[in-house]
Amino acid sequence: MAENWKNCFEEELICPICLHVFVEPVQLPCKHNFCRGCIGEAWAKDSGLVRCPECNQAYNQKPGLEKNLKLTNIVEKFNALHVEKPPAALHCVFCRRGPPLPAQKVCLRCEAPCCQSHVQTHLQQPSTARGHLLVEADDVRAWSCPQHNAYRLYHCEAEQVAVCQYCCYYSGAHQGHSVCDVEIRRNEIRKMLMKQQDRLEEREQDIEDQLYKLESDKRLVEEKVSQLKEEVRLQYEKLHQLLDEDLRQTVEVLDKAQAKFCSENAAQALHLGERMQEAKKLLGSLQLLFDKTEDVSFMKNTKSVKILMDRTQTCTGSSLSPPKIGHLNSKLFLNEVAKKEKQLRKMLEGEGGILNGKESALWAGRNARSDSLFFISWLCHF
Repeated sequence: MAENWKNCFEEELICPICLHVFVEPVQLPCKHNFCRGCIGEAWAKDSGLVRCPECNQAYNQKPGLEKNLKLTNIVEKFNALHVEKPPAALHCVFCRRGPPLPAQKVCLRCEAPCCQSHVQTHLQQPSTARGHLLVEADDVRAWSCPQHNAYRLYHCEAEQVAVCQYCCYYSGAHQGHSVCDVEIRRNEIRKMLMKQQDRLEEREQDIEDQLYKLESDKRLVEEKVSQLKEEVRLQYEKLHQLLDEDLRQTVEVLDKAQAKFCSENAAQALHLGERMQEAKKLLGSLQLLFDKTEDVSFMKNTKSVKILMDRTQTCTGSSLSPPKIGHLNSKLFLNEVAKKEKQLRKMLEGEGGILNGKESALWAGRNARSDSLFFISWLCHF
């Protein structure tokens, strides 16, 4: 009962980043707590916008990290509960010449300690169908069930912890839960993490490809808009001083069209950038967790795997929407300008052309303003 209480207590004192008991815990404005070193390292590369790793709350600038004094006191008292006397030293059972050397490894299935020199000797010994399971000698106590004094060779899926056979089959808090051999479950988790790692890497590559397409499209549209500006200027030179104001307003329309496109392009790039940053952070966390699986002691508590898997599933569960690509209809725009030129020429050369010069200029200015929105829609649509 005491051990179960400690485990439940420890769950509430785990840092979401390093997945260990808090060290100098600090609290963000969103009320989530992290180790000071962990949150500092997580935000080290971010100069502007930062987010809470727990709830994804955005901050325009890094908030002040206030030390959580109450949580610090609880952590200190919890750590004091784990101060125990060191266990008796184990010695190798395979040493035959001279006194046996201190054991470096212990096989949980055979319950046989061995020194570093006799690790291979032990692995060559007959074993159960599930093979040997070696752990560090210093870690044997952590693998022992305090209630039944048996090694924890099974993994409880419900509680995500390693348990002994008595806890899950005969009597104990895990009776009736779905369990699996700890080594089999470890290999399953490694495969699952590698699969998620591949998916995150593919997502990262997809985002990079779309960012490249957006940037290329932006350059192409800017080049076409620049070219179109020059062609429009050549058209308006034929109208001399009478169309100077109209020329200025038409160029302004082009600038608005380009600004609208750039705004849409930047918004898409910003969104993809945020998705990229989220995917990279998850990939870093997943790679760090995968490295920890090299040591079987990782299986003592695998709750972090489920947390990380939920986050990566949220990130990769839905497919990326294709980028909205701009389209420049320069031919339609130029045709409209040519038509306008002909109309102005007809008015200027027709009945009362010179006398109606002021009215013609007013007409040109009025239409340039009223047609601005139509020109923008012709120039660039999504």
